[in-house]
Amino acid sequence: MKNRLALLLILTFVMVCSPLLYAEHVTLLTTKADGSRLLEFSTAKTGTSYGTNIIRLMPEEEFQSIDGFGYALTYSSCYNLMKMAAHERRELLRRTFSPTDGFGVSYTRISIGCSDFSSRVYTLCDKKGIENFALTTDETDYVIPVLKEVLAVNPGLKIMASPWTCPKWMKVKEIGSSTPYDSWTGGRLNPACYETYAQYFVKFIEAFRAQGIHIHAVTPQNEPLHSGNCASLYLPWEDEAALISHMAPAFKRAGLTTKIYCFDHNYNYDNVAGQEDYPVKVYNALSGEMEGSELVVGSAWHDYGGSSSELDDINSQAPDKEVVFTESSIGTWNDGRNLQKRLIDDMKNLVISTVTRQCRAVVVWNMMLDLNRGPNLDGGCTTCYGALDIDHKDYHTVTANSHYYIMAHASVAARRGAVRVATKGTAINKVSHVAFKNPDGTYGVVIVNEDSGNKNISVLASTDAIARVNVPARSVVSVLLGGEPEQAPTFDGQGMTPAGERRYAMEAEMVQGRKYVPDFDVTDGSWYADPDFFEVEADGSLRWLPLNGRYRIEADLYARTLMAFPEMPPMDNSGQGALYINGPRKSIGKPCFFLNDEWLPQNAMPMAEVEDGLYRITLTVGEQLNDEYTDFAFFTSPQMETPFLTQDSSPFRITFNEAESDQFFTLGKGTGGKEDGHVYKRHFFFRLTKGDRYVVIADLRKGADQGVLTIRKADGTADGVVVPTAENRTNGLFDMIGRRIWGKPRKGIYIWQGKKTFVR
Repeated sequence: MKNRLALLLILTFVMVCSPLLYAEHVTLLTTKADGSRLLEFSTAKTGTSYGTNIIRLMPEEEFQSIDGFGYALTYSSCYNLMKMAAHERRELLRRTFSPTDGFGVSYTRISIGCSDFSSRVYTLCDKKGIENFALTTDETDYVIPVLKEVLAVNPGLKIMASPWTCPKWMKVKEIGSSTPYDSWTGGRLNPACYETYAQYFVKFIEAFRAQGIHIHAVTPQNEPLHSGNCASLYLPWEDEAALISHMAPAFKRAGLTTKIYCFDHNYNYDNVAGQEDYPVKVYNALSGEMEGSELVVGSAWHDYGGSSSELDDINSQAPDKEVVFTESSIGTWNDGRNLQKRLIDDMKNLVISTVTRQCRAVVVWNMMLDLNRGPNLDGGCTTCYGALDIDHKDYHTVTANSHYYIMAHASVAARRGAVRVATKGTAINKVSHVAFKNPDGTYGVVIVNEDSGNKNISVLASTDAIARVNVPARSVVSVLLGGEPEQAPTFDGQGMTPAGERRYAMEAEMVQGRKYVPDFDVTDGSWYADPDFFEVEADGSLRWLPLNGRYRIEADLYARTLMAFPEMPPMDNSGQGALYINGPRKSIGKPCFFLNDEWLPQNAMPMAEVEDGLYRITLTVGEQLNDEYTDFAFFTSPQMETPFLTQDSSPFRITFNEAESDQFFTLGKGTGGKEDGHVYKRHFFFRLTKGDRYVVIADLRKGADQGVLTIRKADGTADGVVVPTAENRTNGLFDMIGRRIWGKPRKGIYIWQGKKTFVR
């Protein structure tokens, strides 16, 4: 089934930080293969009794430390991410990578030069001579900006880099031959270029370091035994050992601490004769006295052939070396978008099976591709799906696939620096698991239930901290034991109560013009305080803009949004009550709302009543308003029970103020393909400028059957308030539409001498 996600409503998980194990606190993250529960957060308490299905943690028996889990940030992934609205991309990256505000994904892989998911085939030194090394726009305009945004939310991110090919001028047709090999695909690395190619790696690492980005590790070649990719180099173990014998000393002399993992290919060595045990042969060929030998730390693996049991053989032969898993993909060949089919197998094969075989990191392939499985290059993988797929028609609609879920689940249970620990207990039919101890003292367990029935499992780290966990049929559950429960925020001294995953709410009588003080900082630019309801003051307080009344105030600590909802009945015929704006996901949406393809109650957004009968909502192009698809309407309740129409007979009637509205918009009358009462762009070829703000005002002061709609471009004020035009704004008192007020004004917001004023 399809698993459509709202970007701003990816259900997330609380990671708490405490060195003590609080016996009463358990956090769960659940995803079911049938899609009915997707990264669903819940909490539980521990007790002192347990059932027949037991997972007992043995923290005294430790295995490998964990570097992290994650996705490859290819050019294609970064291209798609950079096409998103900036605030949506930041939100997605924060929820994915932040260890405090998200899942804590902490590992990624990038290419050195091109991969088969780049804008073109290239290296970073296509003109002969290492002095011609330079980063390209793939790196400077896409990969590096995205990495910087990720590092801003997770400075501990570890980055591995791999080349798909060396520069063509370094290739020969065969070792021992000086015949050049002028092809991106295949060929051998000229031994005369070993030292030069080692400097190529050094320059790459230093170029990223100059951007403030540390490259944690490299592999000498992606899939060294596969010559058929659109960019590739055949590098058997003999060649790779020789190359590493130059790379390690070059790194050491340059003062680099970047690790080197050899191999980076399939469990079955692509069935190439003589290449079995590839990494062990590399280790044996390298001298223990080699300068920089300590940088050659282990091997990297893919799963496009063979079985993870090969890691058992490698670990037995080289127990002092690390192993990491660096690539797997879903695609058309394995029904990659079918969560029902993929979730359980992918979690077992890519996490349980690798981590229990000493893998310190697990990275899947592209983080994000579009619905055409790209951008991609001919000759590479044109049938791959991303962990996330984005609709290239709007660069807004995101679908999560199994790889996104499994990396999130693993990252939640095992934070960077965690140690895998042993477990014992009863054998549980069709259940597998892996357990960790985190640096903060919490314990994490990933449980996979592939059975068709639910499993009640007792997870315990001590006899007085037993978590009774219900693991649904065909599901993955991450369990975190310990950690101190998060303190609920306060708003103006009043405690807010939990309303969902790191969402808190309260009801209060709000007074127009009064300042309110939250205990969280909304001035640093990372928060979205609804500008129709709140004016952010420099001192961190919030001035209330709408009329007096009872409102529900909601703070989403993940999305960093502060919203307000009127607690009042649906609007009556006199025009008294709440007014809502609604539209499909493609049209409008504010942060923390459920954004779907359909017109749903969850999409409804309240308009702020700033004067009696005068309602306002601010829409920013590229954030709340979509230039590609503009369609919204007005309703008397969130359930869309009664729409405002243009018909004379309608008890809820609205007309369009053409004279004072922006030329871009029009109000549909049920003709010409424009539904009655719906707002559209006047012409499809009109383009709204990203970042421009428009204020939508519904004037119902004469009654609900005489409503007047005005849509004007915001006049440069920070909170989106429409002020009168420049020629008259400083002379007299004006309402929010710019009309001169004669006589005594009613209570509300007005403009006096060019500044906002509150009449109570």
